[in-house]
Amino acid sequence: MYNGILVPVDGSTLGERALTLAIPLAEQHEARLVLIHVHEPVLPMTAGGGMPVSDPGIDHSWREEQRQYLEKLAKRMRKRTTRPVETVFRDGDVVPTIERAVREMAIRLVVMCTHGRGGFQRFFLGSVADGLMRHLPVPLLLMRGARGAQTSHEGKAGQAIFERVLVPLDGSDRAELALTEVDALLGTTSSTLLLAHVVHPMVAAAAAHLARRPDLDIQTSYLEPLAARLRSTTRSIIYEASVDGNVARALKEIADKHDADLIALTSQGLGGVQRFVVGSVADKLVRTATQPVLICPGAA
Repeated sequence: MYNGILVPVDGSTLGERALTLAIPLAEQHEARLVLIHVHEPVLPMTAGGGMPVSDPGIDHSWREEQRQYLEKLAKRMRKRTTRPVETVFRDGDVVPTIERAVREMAIRLVVMCTHGRGGFQRFFLGSVADGLMRHLPVPLLLMRGARGAQTSHEGKAGQAIFERVLVPLDGSDRAELALTEVDALLGTTSSTLLLAHVVHPMVAAAAAHLARRPDLDIQTSYLEPLAARLRSTTRSIIYEASVDGNVARALKEIADKHDADLIALTSQGLGGVQRFVVGSVADKLVRTATQPVLICPGAA
């Protein structure tokens, strides 16, 4: 269960689409919803090609406009949910400021869009998401802001928000940490987990312990026993292994084939059978997958 869900907003309509996931999740987990906007001081202006000149008046006006936007957004969101809606307005560099807020407020989940420049245009949500993927101590749920179809998560009262979740694995303990976070995210709702292991051909060739059909070997020796341990009255388990030179593309194809509505993986996970860096796969999935992506901390 989550006690608080944090949503970074930048003044754009695209950025606000993260709330279509954050609100039902807050209701499911009986959590408070925290909206955060980080003000970065207006860059100095150069007059006539000379030395940069800072204008405190412009920065103050800009800051007040941002603060008013945040409060108006919170007022609108309080009409859409019975959960408490809080606001946090801070000054500083966006990524470290959000990270500090997460730690100080004991936040357990951050939800945001990966693209959302607009409105104040003071930061690119894509680059902020990229930084948070590498530094947050809690899971980061990302959705592509440009895809309006993802607002279908809104209004699923009484239903599971995510019903079919793809979890890419590489045989390492760190990669399997995503399973713990998925369990926390789903709670007691019924769902199907799809365990996927994609082996790069070079890895398969170098792994002497794998059979001539490494995908079948991994299914039998790794995925099948893991599925047996995870299966429960509320969790159905599907598993699939394949060999492909483009790991991220193969995972995306598996997710689409099985109609997954969420992909969940750790931000880093080198080791085990697979020996590929999950971090690079996570980067590619965030940029290409149509499903929301849950990035889980990789530290054991």
